[in-house]
Amino acid sequence: MSKPRLTVRLLEDHEEFRQCERVQKNVWGVTGVTGEVLLVTQKYGGIVLGALARGKVVGFLYAFLARRSGELIHWSHMMAIEPGYRDRGLGLRLKLEHRRRALAQGLRSISWTYDPLQSRNANLNVARLGARIAEYVPNCYGELPSLIERGLPTDRFVVDWRIASRRVERRLGGQAPAFPAALPRVNVTELRADGLLANRQLRLNLPQPQLLVEIPTHTDRMRLLDVRLARRWRLEMRRVFQHYLRAGCSVEDFLPPAPGSDGRAFYLLRRS
Repeated sequence: MSKPRLTVRLLEDHEEFRQCERVQKNVWGVTGVTGEVLLVTQKYGGIVLGALARGKVVGFLYAFLARRSGELIHWSHMMAIEPGYRDRGLGLRLKLEHRRRALAQGLRSISWTYDPLQSRNANLNVARLGARIAEYVPNCYGELPSLIERGLPTDRFVVDWRIASRRVERRLGGQAPAFPAALPRVNVTELRADGLLANRQLRLNLPQPQLLVEIPTHTDRMRLLDVRLARRWRLEMRRVFQHYLRAGCSVEDFLPPAPGSDGRAFYLLRRS
């Protein structure tokens, strides 16, 4: 049986907005935003995009008008795709359609948060879209009942996606940066016998202008198998990012798993 054609467009009626509640439950186990709020957002300056298969909403993006540092922006609060429809480019399609519509409204920035330990999100947000990391917020949302969070602190990166910038244009055009072959690593890691990655050493005083920070590529699996290790990763990466951001470094890029990397993923830090 062939896969259904996937359509990305603005959601239009009450039933489609209500279907977003089902998507939230399937992804996070709870409903954070009701269909009523989504409808009102769409009507008064925000945007709610849906990914549809055979007329059924299987993913959505929800953003509202906001101000950040005095600038009118879209704050993209939610993007969710049902498990059976992931790895088909829907996240990228939703973001690109959002960018197109935000530019048409005269906006120049879209912001959102994401979990720094989710490598798939880091790859989309930083490597593919060319977004910048504006800040690190510890326990941004408090404890959430989400199936994904599992009672962990909700630390988040705040993203500033400058949608009209040359950097973004280059990334969307497929131009990837060239990275040095070898850079100092902030965290020395080891692969445990159960296949989970753990930090063996954190180095918080490296002076080099460019540094790598490794993150696991199996965060959801780790949270299922060893939540204590997941909590350790959260607190250790909080120390690392807060320290180096305060020391004048920025999160410059993300290096997803590639041939020859043994399936490993890294953030690139650059000293200002």
